[in-house]
Amino acid sequence: MAPGLKSAPARPPLAISLRRLGQAQGGGLFVALIGLCCYFTVSSPAFLTRSNLTVVLLQISILGMVAVPGAMLLVSGGLDLSVGSVAGLSAASFGEFNQIFHLPLGWSIILALAVGGTWGLCNGILIAYLRCSPVIVTLGGYAGAAGVAQFITSDNTRYGFGNAFAVLGNGEVAGLPVPVVIFICVFIVGLFVWYRTPVGRHLISIGSNREAAKAVGVAVNRLPFIVYVLSGLAAAAGGLILTSQLDAASVQIGQGLELQVLTAILLGGVAFNGGRGSLWGTLAGILFIGVLDNGLILINVGPYVASMCVGGALVVAAVLDVVYQHLERVPVRAPDTLVRGRDDAVPEDVPDEVSVV
Repeated sequence: MAPGLKSAPARPPLAISLRRLGQAQGGGLFVALIGLCCYFTVSSPAFLTRSNLTVVLLQISILGMVAVPGAMLLVSGGLDLSVGSVAGLSAASFGEFNQIFHLPLGWSIILALAVGGTWGLCNGILIAYLRCSPVIVTLGGYAGAAGVAQFITSDNTRYGFGNAFAVLGNGEVAGLPVPVVIFICVFIVGLFVWYRTPVGRHLISIGSNREAAKAVGVAVNRLPFIVYVLSGLAAAAGGLILTSQLDAASVQIGQGLELQVLTAILLGGVAFNGGRGSLWGTLAGILFIGVLDNGLILINVGPYVASMCVGGALVVAAVLDVVYQHLERVPVRAPDTLVRGRDDAVPEDVPDEVSVV
């Protein structure tokens, strides 16, 4: 060490702690989820049973399936508010293909998925390539898809699709309901894409700074476009699963799904403006909503109160999003690892403040 220099203990400043707190929203939600489970376990002996936990997983399976591409969209600065209506449109289309046009079951499922994928493709073209507002486009899709579903069905419900189709929503694989197995597969694929390929980093970079991401070669148009198509396909698959569970293709299928998906994603720490978030945090948000809905029912709380709680959770998520954005902007002072002559002196080549990315 040079003469006149001595080492000083490196202590993480308060600013670093605050920034780390801002990056731990998903982890904090897991802690809140554990606390919520403990409360419902004490309040109702039926909560922590295998059958009830299976019900919780079944209830969140469609929500989780749609939330995986939804989180990828939001972290890249996009948004899809049309997923609920697209689920209803795909379900209605399936009913028309199978019951009115008498197409085989397999073709009816494929065409219904194609309807959802096509709707997502249109969203992707308008938003990713033509740079239209994702809120306006998907809000228009929310109303438009519902209107198309009512038009093609004349607001009639089709039912009676047979035992083979019932397996999609009511069957089991290795003791787990088929929708839960589908959700697990979708989530695992999402984890691989998000964390084991460059796609996750690219989507986050698009949400953080689109122009900078474009300058370094990120496909700022193509990636969000593909995710919009996947979001439409996921919504269509969710609509088909609900149709299978009810054995009825109704235009009411999927109502409110977009609100639940957005709440779960925001609760999990994905920033509304993009650039921050994780798929693990999204899983925490999905589980939190599922446990909250199920637990309130077990303790005999009415459905209206449950809806109020979900709405309140969305408001809390919005507030937390603003708080964590401010925490991430807290400037961090460089640790005084070397001092000249006295403990509070900083070498000239160390900047006063640095920004931690």
